[in-house]
Amino acid sequence: MKRTLGFAVFAALCISSAAVYAQEGGAAPQLIDNFEKQGNTFGGRSSTYMKQPSGIVALRTDKVFYGDSGRSLALRYKKAAEGGPYGKGGWCGYYTVIKRGPRQYFDASGYKYLTFWIKGEKGGENFKIGVADETWDQREDSMKSEDIGVYLEAQKITTEWQKAKIPLEDFWVDTSKLASIAVCFESECFPEGGGQGDIYIDDLQFE
Repeated sequence: MKRTLGFAVFAALCISSAAVYAQEGGAAPQLIDNFEKQGNTFGGRSSTYMKQPSGIVALRTDKVFYGDSGRSLALRYKKAAEGGPYGKGGWCGYYTVIKRGPRQYFDASGYKYLTFWIKGEKGGENFKIGVADETWDQREDSMKSEDIGVYLEAQKITTEWQKAKIPLEDFWVDTSKLASIAVCFESECFPEGGGQGDIYIDDLQFE
């Protein structure tokens, strides 16, 4: 009986939340990944990409996370400044696919922001977010945001959790046909063209 009541209360809260967003003219938040398990809520793959001499390691850790319990995405990156293609040190990053098939892109036109929680191991780490629509997906690339600090209250990554809130319109993509989201460690993110560090990301979603 208690279990039934608990579920009913939970369902009522979900319906109430959805109603609030409907009244405000927006869609209820769409979780992309809370990093509790492999894959994302769309059933898409998530992985790293890299080109030597740069490199990156990704894992879902229960040692650091936002909130009372769970896991977060831990990324350890080393973006080289020299060597590799074009002499710019190669590249590295992390991506998660949100399209459900070769041509089944996600319609995010009802949302205004891409949000997530972020903190660094030491503070001062940096990256850009990449978003790919159908056109960029076919190019195997993405449109990039500004440095992540632009979207943080402290204007930079610190050792405390902060919420990043990136307007989707900043990416200049077709939000009705989104394919993937990426964390990109670009040469432009670092004064010397390269850098390394550890960051943690949690609760990636559309709002």
